[in-house]
Amino acid sequence: MASITTTCIDSYDVAEHPLLAPLYDEDERLDVCITATGKSVRNDYGVPGSPVWYEIEDIDIEEFEINGVAYTPKAVEQKWDKDVADELYAVCADIAAEKDEWE
Repeated sequence: MASITTTCIDSYDVAEHPLLAPLYDEDERLDVCITATGKSVRNDYGVPGSPVWYEIEDIDIEEFEINGVAYTPKAVEQKWDKDVADELYAVCADIAAEKDEWE
């Protein structure tokens, strides 16, 4: 299992993430860091000698830090609503999947 702790969102413009508008603070800033795990999967083109690379799949976000306050995914849903929690999870999982810092 691979893991990562990284910043996913650092925004000063609600228009960048309109579905996450309730998460922005009074200064109209949204800073989201996550701690997540995922499965590292080896990929290639299926022919001898083709390049090999690894992609992260089945990402599970264990903790969000939203504007300096830590929340579990369940706590995010309880504090805001399911639509906001689902959007935050999807955005952060997509961004995390593209990061190179997985260990």
